[in-house]
Amino acid sequence: MSEDQVFSGRAQRFRDKIYGSSKGELRLALVWRDMQEQLALNDHTLTCWDAGGGLGQISARLAALGHGVCLSEPASDMLQLAKENLPQSVSCRQETLQQHTVPEGGYDLVVCHAVLEWLAEPAKALPILARSLAPGGHLSLLFYNVHAIALANMVKGNLYKVQAESFAGEPGSFTPPSPQDPMTVVGQLEALGLQVSGRRSVRFALDLMPRALRAQRSLEDVMAVEWQYGAREPYWQLGRYVHLVCRKSP
Repeated sequence: MSEDQVFSGRAQRFRDKIYGSSKGELRLALVWRDMQEQLALNDHTLTCWDAGGGLGQISARLAALGHGVCLSEPASDMLQLAKENLPQSVSCRQETLQQHTVPEGGYDLVVCHAVLEWLAEPAKALPILARSLAPGGHLSLLFYNVHAIALANMVKGNLYKVQAESFAGEPGSFTPPSPQDPMTVVGQLEALGLQVSGRRSVRFALDLMPRALRAQRSLEDVMAVEWQYGAREPYWQLGRYVHLVCRKSP
């Protein structure tokens, strides 16, 4: 892979396939609950940057709490769909994470969800996110987990793929090309001076269940198990996604 992947021309399909499913609903609910638990979102007004914010679901929730929000999204059709559901108070910019100009003093909160795994060089995005934070600011980082992909292929019997450690998605698919190792990302963040204060898996219980059983279990019951185990060792490293909450030194 030589360049970042952008969802231009696929926004409607992305909305239907990703967020129009129980998997997408579960992911969004768990991440938002974790943000509310980990961050003081109701204590005072924050300046927020939603980097690669897609359809703007997190931006909408932050704006509803009264926070100042800037959403960056490189895909024009994705950004248009986001604008249709966001209040005018949210600043929407068609730009990549790398193109964003950070205001003086930085942001109190940076949100970067399901972006790293679509970049050609994910590690190079982390210093950008770290620099954009104000002293004492927080980063909410969600990324696609390579361990979950390895486990899924083992269960399916794709042993040659597992042996080759070939987990990148095919071009044009919704399987990301750059799934990340959670402990590697944690180490990279800590090397940048960020303290990782929260670690949680997202979609580990659901993805471990056979497809035939998923329809027989309520989303509420699955969410309860996900929440109960998601922040524990070793489960936080086993979800399809991993959510990290980090703090920059004051």
